[in-house]
Formats: sequence, C-alpha cells, structure tokens
Amino acid sequence: MYETQQTQSPSASEGPPPGKPSLDIRPATFEEMGAVAGFVRSSADWYRPFVAEQDMAEHEVGEAWARKNFELRDFYVGREGDEPIGTISIQYFGDWAYLGYIYLDVDHVGKGHGRRLIRFAESVIRKRGARGMTLIAHPEATWAKKAYLKYGFRIAETDKERVLAWEGGVLRPYYEEGFELYVYDFARIARGLDTPGLCSSSSYDDDAREAAQ
Repeated sequence: MYETQQTQSPSASEGPPPGKPSLDIRPATFEEMGAVAGFVRSSADWYRPFVAEQDMAEHEVGEAWARKNFELRDFYVGREGDEPIGTISIQYFGDWAYLGYIYLDVDHVGKGHGRRLIRFAESVIRKRGARGMTLIAHPEATWAKKAYLKYGFRIAETDKERVLAWEGGVLRPYYEEGFELYVYDFARIARGLDTPGLCSSSSYDDDAREAAQ
C-alpha cells in the first residue's frame, strides 16, 4: 500500500541554464488544486486522439478529482515568479515512488521545467530511501516517451497484464488502456545499466509537451 507525505518537503528553486527562467517548487495546498486540475486539462486535446474514451476522465478533471487526489498523492507546484505553471505528484508503494501527474501549462512548455519537476521529485524520493521512481505513459504520447527515456527511465513492461501485475498490482487503480510502465531504478542508474539519453532523436525541451498520468 502507498504512504502519504503531505507537505513535509522543503521548497526548492531549480536554477536554470543561461537564458532560461527558474522554477520555484513547493508542496501544493488544497487551494491550489484548482490550478493543478487546470494544468491537467490544458493538454487533454493532445491525448484525445489515442487515449481510450473511458480514460479521458483522467484528463478532463475537475473539483471532484482535485478533492480525491489531494488525499491520495503528494502534489507539488512549480512557479515562475508568482505564477503557478506546472505540477508533479508522488505516491509511495513499498520501495517505489510513483509519479502520477507531470504537467505544465501549455503556455510554458519548452523551457526545461518538466525536467526540473522530475529532478525535484527525485531528490524528495531519494531522501525517503526509495528504490526508484516509476510512471506509466502511452506509447503514442511521443513527447512524454522521449522525455522519460532521455531522463533515464527505461520501459520495463509493455504488456497490459504485466503492467497491472507489477509489484502486486499497486498501479491497477491508475492504469489507462495501452499505457506502458517506465522505471527509474537508482541502483541501476548508479551502476550505469540504464543510461540517460538513449532516445537521441530529440532533446527534452524540443519535445516540449511533458505530461503523464
């Protein structure tokens, strides 16, 4: 079963490369969940062509979603100055941390903020002593697939039944039809077994539409 860790981590300001804006990342308050839901909805049309109709409710989210998920996940919000522009969520399942939502407002893609959100989540997760990070993504969401492979995730399972059975079925409630399992194993990364940048066709920022559920 998962554990929760509501707002126990300090904020962090991810320093940008020259010419790039910085991102201040802090635990989300419930009052900010309306903005978080807006980030998720902002890219719903990108998913509509290939996400199963019954799963679009996970992309066209509202107040009920916000209330339910604020209790289930640790949400963080990234800001440029005073403006909230993106979110990432973490859940803990045994030795693993699940990144359930990685979304940017569509007006702020292409700035490297998606990578900064994941890097921030990784630092939080490492402090918890977890084995690594995992997420699921659709293979036709090529912007997300390339980004995760470039960061260092590997595709661990593509078969539906294997994805559903992973770690005793902990991801079953979050599965969407056709989604594949990605894993970022800290030990494998340290040993050089999973090398970031295996997907070389485009950089993270070039594939700017960073999102996953």
